[in-house]
Amino acid sequence: MADDDTQETTPDSNTVKGAQTLMRALDILDEVIDGPIRAVDLARKLGMNRTTAHRLAHALRTRDYLAVTPDGFALGPKLLQLGVLASEQTDYVRIARPRMEALSAQTGFCVFIGNREGNWSRHLERVTGRQRLRVATAPGDRRPIAETGLGKALMLDDSEASWKKLWKQAHSDSGTEADLDDFLKRMRGYKEEGLVRHDSELGDGVRSIAAPVRNARGAICVAISIASAAHYLTDDIAGELADKVKQCADDVSAAIGWRP
Repeated sequence: MADDDTQETTPDSNTVKGAQTLMRALDILDEVIDGPIRAVDLARKLGMNRTTAHRLAHALRTRDYLAVTPDGFALGPKLLQLGVLASEQTDYVRIARPRMEALSAQTGFCVFIGNREGNWSRHLERVTGRQRLRVATAPGDRRPIAETGLGKALMLDDSEASWKKLWKQAHSDSGTEADLDDFLKRMRGYKEEGLVRHDSELGDGVRSIAAPVRNARGAICVAISIASAAHYLTDDIAGELADKVKQCADDVSAAIGWRP
């Protein structure tokens, strides 16, 4: 006879069935994220019969996770409420920090995260790299948003009219129309690539590469950048570094709910 300590146990069938039902309900919510959908289409896409799809959808509706529209089931008020609360409670620095540390370890460069405060960018956190010459920018520093690579990444979704206004704010004492035209041309390229390659205009020899981080709605919420003296961050390694910065930003975006 087997010892009590070696007897095998099997999952309760009701527990297994309940887990399967839960997963099917979550599958329905995943489908509704992309827009209203009818129960018949839910059943077809998820490979379940119409009765089951309709029953689960209505159960979600009674708890306000789904709503009924002329085009089918859509996100309900409970999910919208949870989305707002999740956004308000998101700690971008905490989520990004381990990914920033990994990027700094891979590249050896200082890694920054920053957010936007109107027409300004604020550096929130820094992971120090291995170079002897370190970028002086510190957490808490605020700069005109069009003056830094991180700031430019934060304004990629702005209109060209906004780009002009922000550039003029950062260059109120200098800059010509030719400089503005060059800035706009470069911003168009950055927007298309989803990445900023920046050389400081302050005469400090700093070069940076920055990428935006997007939230679940696809809006830019923070940006990630690496920065160093230009003689460290050279053209021959810039391409490889740009891929790593963009991947880091995309990883943070995915962690806070962004779906490309």
